[in-house]
Order: sequence, then structure tokens, then C-alpha cells
Amino acid sequence: MTTSEVSHGRGGAGNINPDDTKYVDGEIVRQGDEGSHGDGAFSTGRGGAANIADADQPPAPARADKDLVPEEATRPSTDNESFHVGRGGAANVHLSEQDKQKHAEKHTKALDTPPAPGTAPANQGLADKLKHKIFGVFHKK
Repeated sequence: MTTSEVSHGRGGAGNINPDDTKYVDGEIVRQGDEGSHGDGAFSTGRGGAANIADADQPPAPARADKDLVPEEATRPSTDNESFHVGRGGAANVHLSEQDKQKHAEKHTKALDTPPAPGTAPANQGLADKLKHKIFGVFHKK
């Protein structure tokens, strides 16, 4: 049996490769009888007041229907790990507390280190660097 070719990316022949991965449906579904169970308000659609039925019924202590979350729809926790989301850029990096602390220590150390004589202090904009370069000549001792 041959494996099907699947596109892995935004386009281009280099992103089309054979793939024998078993793809499964990880859809979260609600189990139970459809419609009113007499246990309070329920949603009949994606949102909005028009999709809420039995709004005048008092809520029951336990719901008659349950959400079923298949194992395929879950992923391991990333609470104590750094991870990246999106297409790129620093705003898409989420650091763990440990990595945040390392980053802060590195950044603080760089700021606390005095600049070498004749050089501009760290973390200055281009205009400040040019000003230091031009007028720094007059401040030599």
C-alpha cells in the first residue's frame, strides 16, 4: 500500500511529501440526548441569545449530558516549559519562569557592566550613539 502525498506548508513542490501518519478526528463532542433535559438553560448553536433554550428553567445540580474529549484532542502541558506560537518574532515566545529569570539576569548583567572608555553605553538608540561619537571627542580626559 502506498502512502498518500500530503502538503506540509504554504506551497511549493518541496512541501509535498509522502506521509504515513494516521490522522484522526480529535473533535470534542457532547454526548447525551439532543434537546431539553429539564436541567436548565442550554445552547443550541454557536452563540447569541437566540441560541439559548430553557433559559427560564432553574439549573439542576448535575447536567444530563457530558462533554467527551478524545485523547487525540489533548496535548501535554507546557506550563513549566518555554514554547513558541505563531510564525515568528519575540512576541510569540512564551518563556517558562526559569527561562524568564535567566533572561532577566543576563539582561541585568549587561546593563550593570560599565561601558569601555570611548564607547557608548549599552541600549542606546542610533541618535544617542552618534551624539556620543561626535561629542565624545571633547570629553576625553
